[in-house]
Amino acid sequence: MISIMNIVRNIGSAALRVALVVLPLLFAAGPARSQERVSKVGSGEYVYDFRIYFPLDVAEFSPDYLENPATLAKLDSVIAVHGTSLIDSLVVIAQSSPEGPYKHNMDLSNGRAASMSEYLISHFPDLKGKIRVQAGVAPWPADRSRAALVRLRYAAFRLVFPFDISIPVPTQELKVDNALYDVDVEDDLIMPEESLDVEIPEYSPKYKQTIFALKTNLLFDAATMLNAEIEFPIGKRLSILWEDVFPWWETGNKYCLQNWQMGPEVRYWFKPWDPHGTDKLRGFFVGAYGASAKGDLQNDRKFDYQYEYWSAGLTGGWSARLGRSNWGRLELSLGLGYANVDYRHYFPMDDYSKLIRDPYDVGTASFWGPTKAKVSLVLPINVTRNKKGGSK
Repeated sequence: MISIMNIVRNIGSAALRVALVVLPLLFAAGPARSQERVSKVGSGEYVYDFRIYFPLDVAEFSPDYLENPATLAKLDSVIAVHGTSLIDSLVVIAQSSPEGPYKHNMDLSNGRAASMSEYLISHFPDLKGKIRVQAGVAPWPADRSRAALVRLRYAAFRLVFPFDISIPVPTQELKVDNALYDVDVEDDLIMPEESLDVEIPEYSPKYKQTIFALKTNLLFDAATMLNAEIEFPIGKRLSILWEDVFPWWETGNKYCLQNWQMGPEVRYWFKPWDPHGTDKLRGFFVGAYGASAKGDLQNDRKFDYQYEYWSAGLTGGWSARLGRSNWGRLELSLGLGYANVDYRHYFPMDDYSKLIRDPYDVGTASFWGPTKAKVSLVLPINVTRNKKGGSK
């Protein structure tokens, strides 16, 4: 004779409640036909949601933060009961709270999704290759308190386990002990309370901001013409820069390269940026410039002139990151405009002891055309600032 306890053990602890309800109905219907060896009584899914919280401005997995320990204990219990063989895919969705620059927040969200995935794979290797990630930035909630913002910084995922329970049908009528239905079945899972009384750590929102950029034209540097520029971003699309070119050397009245050039430039950038972020001064731009200079160029007896000039025109160019880092940029630009030069010729004496001015070779020259060419190394200068007003 088949024992009722053998049936209970065969169907397993996950289907115990279902079995205890269905078995009396089967027995009340009388003896089953011998060919009906299995009776299907139900199908569905076990669904478990998990949410791991992250501290402000932190992308690394933080197992001890807020109620994360209880959530991870629940995860371990779920996997212990169901295993991982029925999980064909898993999506980790991570997000950050909205304060601070958007790009920085997206980087945080992507980092949180990645660190959550790494934790899952390290603890449950069978999940490797089954995890996909999504990242985003939460919109500002109606409640902008610090406690509300803390709950927006998380990585969440859902585990779904299907069940399809089949119960063997006994071949003869059995006597059922009604006392079996009084069994107190405890949940094997550790389920944290919906809301835990936790202490939320104090924080002061911070962000990095580019306040200006330092530049040097590598073409001038290659010609020993020392130069420097400083550029200030304004608003979301504008910038203003100041350029200074200052080579000043000569050798024994035979060779000379002296040039002191200064001038401003205003630029309009086609790609807007976050005024409070670091993703500034990138992409394509157009601008207008003005410059003036004085100098002295001598190449033995072949080319010997002193000059003053001024120039004005339009510029255009493009700037991009150097590799994946944000420490530097490479900028290419070209200027077209008008230049006016006042020049004076001179020549050295035979022994190069003196330079003699040539009164017959003095004049003014002007032209329209290319006036600038730059291949510049750009170093953005970033500072860390506290968000005004603290939490919102």
